[in-house]
Amino acid sequence: MVAPSHFLSKPKALRKAAHSRSIHLQSYEREDGLWDLEALIEDLKAESFTSQTTHFDCGVPIHLMALRVTVNQDMDVLEAEASMQRMPFPTICPEAGLHVERLVGANLLKGFRKEIGKRLPAHERCSHISELAALLPTLAIQTMMPRMAAAEKKNDPSAPRPLKIGGCHAWREDGPLVLKYYPNWYRQPES
Repeated sequence: MVAPSHFLSKPKALRKAAHSRSIHLQSYEREDGLWDLEALIEDLKAESFTSQTTHFDCGVPIHLMALRVTVNQDMDVLEAEASMQRMPFPTICPEAGLHVERLVGANLLKGFRKEIGKRLPAHERCSHISELAALLPTLAIQTMMPRMAAAEKKNDPSAPRPLKIGGCHAWREDGPLVLKYYPNWYRQPES
């Protein structure tokens, strides 16, 4: 994997690696018409590390956790599960993983990140699993993009507003891309 530093300006001082966090996201189309969205997080220290209860040798993950949600075409969460293979507090942390089932019934495209906080209050959640969950709406959109693009190309005026409009700088409502490709959703810039 390429380090972020390869894409950024030269560091201003000499430095040494301290911590590495890797996040991997993967989606799967299932035979039954549903979708599995999976996320994995791995944290490594560049030196040996000891938490209050556990010693981690250099290169041994401090966190190695995964999350899977199963969704339908409308992005409703039908199933949710977490797995914690490595964590600093192995007798306590796994309890929080059980609470991810509370995400069932939420919709990835309708305030999902706020729903995480409501359904998994801080004192009952694993912050790492919650962080992974917060990445799932973007994964879902990227997963569905080919289908959404095909529907958008039909230029059906009764079709719902494309999700990407207003979601970033490139697809802002008053931007050139919306004006060119979705003129019916274009808004004049405010003065």
